[in-house]
Amino acid sequence: MTAIKFPSVKYFFFLILLFIVCCATDTSNKVKEVPIHLKTSNEQLKLNFDSCLRLTQQLIKEQISDKEFSEYFSLDRRATGFEYDNLVLQITDTLSQMPKSYQIFYDFIFKGDTISSFRADFDSTLKNIDYRNFHLIAFRQFIDKELPITKTKATEIALENGMKGQDLDLIFNCSSDMFYWECKNYCNGCLSLDIDAKTGNIIRRGKAVYQN
Repeated sequence: MTAIKFPSVKYFFFLILLFIVCCATDTSNKVKEVPIHLKTSNEQLKLNFDSCLRLTQQLIKEQISDKEFSEYFSLDRRATGFEYDNLVLQITDTLSQMPKSYQIFYDFIFKGDTISSFRADFDSTLKNIDYRNFHLIAFRQFIDKELPITKTKATEIALENGMKGQDLDLIFNCSSDMFYWECKNYCNGCLSLDIDAKTGNIIRRGKAVYQN
């Protein structure tokens, strides 16, 4: 009769350790969302704001899965705001009256870089009046590895092509047929570059000119 060999205690310990590590890694990759408590006693304003957040998430999820949303997107609390007459108040401000419109920003964070923000605007009736569809297309392509040039990589390319590291600013730009990084040093006569986010090629080279 052949004896049945059971896995050793060390083997079971290894499996448990591997499970714990995998779970910890999966959790650490997710963007942590903190509940938002507006400084207002206006319950309708709170409800409207919560609705705007849900509507913005629905727009994002037309291109992005629920899992990807939790991994890559985070509400930009500094940019998100409430528009009044000639004034935009932030989440941290005290709010009393109903705003004319709501501006919701979600940052897309990929491989440690904040690539750009998705913005959606809603009027006082919660009708969507504007949103950045090209940004959603770009974010989809970053996740699918069709756009390999992240902010970190674009910075390396800019420095290799003669730009200064100090005060270097990179802005991600989208159009119907192009996604690129606009790289600037904010000084008169300094080099400026546009870098294709798909190929890493320099598609424009110029100089910054500022009025004194």
